[in-house]
Amino acid sequence: MRLSFITLATAAAVVNAAVDQSATFVNGTIIGGLQSPPSAWAQAIVQGAVYQAAVKSKHESLEFQQLAVSHAAHNALLWVFHGTRLYNPVDAALRAVIPLIGLDPNSDKGKEAARYGQIAASKVAHARSDDKITNFVDFTYGPKEPGVYQQSPGSNPFPDTPQARFVTPFAALGDISRFRAPPPPKTNSKEYETQLLYVKEQGSLNSTVRTPYDTDTAYFWRESSITGWNRLAGAVVGNKLATKVVESAKFYAQLNYALANAGFASWDTKLAPRDRHPTPHDLGRLGRDVSDASWTPLLRPTPSHPDYVSTHSTFGGAAAAVLRAWNGGSDAINATLSSTVALDNRGTITRTFTSLRAAAEENSKSRVFGGIHFTFAGVEGIKLGEKVATETLKKFDDYWDRF
Repeated sequence: MRLSFITLATAAAVVNAAVDQSATFVNGTIIGGLQSPPSAWAQAIVQGAVYQAAVKSKHESLEFQQLAVSHAAHNALLWVFHGTRLYNPVDAALRAVIPLIGLDPNSDKGKEAARYGQIAASKVAHARSDDKITNFVDFTYGPKEPGVYQQSPGSNPFPDTPQARFVTPFAALGDISRFRAPPPPKTNSKEYETQLLYVKEQGSLNSTVRTPYDTDTAYFWRESSITGWNRLAGAVVGNKLATKVVESAKFYAQLNYALANAGFASWDTKLAPRDRHPTPHDLGRLGRDVSDASWTPLLRPTPSHPDYVSTHSTFGGAAAAVLRAWNGGSDAINATLSSTVALDNRGTITRTFTSLRAAAEENSKSRVFGGIHFTFAGVEGIKLGEKVATETLKKFDDYWDRF
């Protein structure tokens, strides 16, 4: 079972004529996009439901298993968005693949498989119904001084999902604050000044020093990390799990549990009282010696959350760690991925990756070249993601069904 992820949001499991299990994302324009932690949270819920259905139906035929996990993904996806604007596209995605599965949905076995999936999705929804993702957590910006996080031009007036740092982690990971990254460099340090000047030069919209390749790096990795790393996972796994429904469902549940937990941990560092760290744009406007009110990042607008740590990098570190574990501990891969970039009408960019670590590091550097993160935010973000993913994998077999 190979999951391929093609747009933003989260998955409804489908199959193709070769009985190759896949997952189709609902188009991001339909849902309007999701902030970083909720996007990972949503995908973890769907993949948890898929794995639950796969485990419960593992003694049935391949077609039965595929129909069961397809219904699980369908119902979990609709629960995540509570049906808003999504019934038609999600229903259509499921309807399109039912004939490819080969099991008559109106037969006794077809109805039984659907029920397996529906029960699986319901179990996950019940478990996550009070996980604090919907709680309101207030936020107040600090004084407009160097080193204090502020709203960036063009971003939302209220930071993205401050409650995410309090959301219950997946697989009973426990207190997420124990992973909190160390403090960033002091804003009056030489290290800080060096990195500030670097990102201002490299990350500017009109940079004269950033190379065309590095500009494309910023564009290539701009898409949702959850979408991008699931797509890269599909390219790495290929057809190896094409008819192994349980094994494939477990892998993608592990990947997306780790991604979700990494998002919560990143938000804990970002929004801990001591660490509401300014973005490069904040320092461009507020720094004593380098203020430049006209400075604009390549990737605009600046996201509506503090710089440290880079959640994009945290996701990359977590995903690479899960893929590395699946790959027998090896970083070596051979995966080609394309990304179609609407920003600045850049178009399609294609990259081939031969190392998981190199992919995670390039993903991290993309935010510096995009002008929205400092290098140290990316370096520590990768470390944080790796730690969270490693611990998630350790707990997965015993606690995955606590969701």
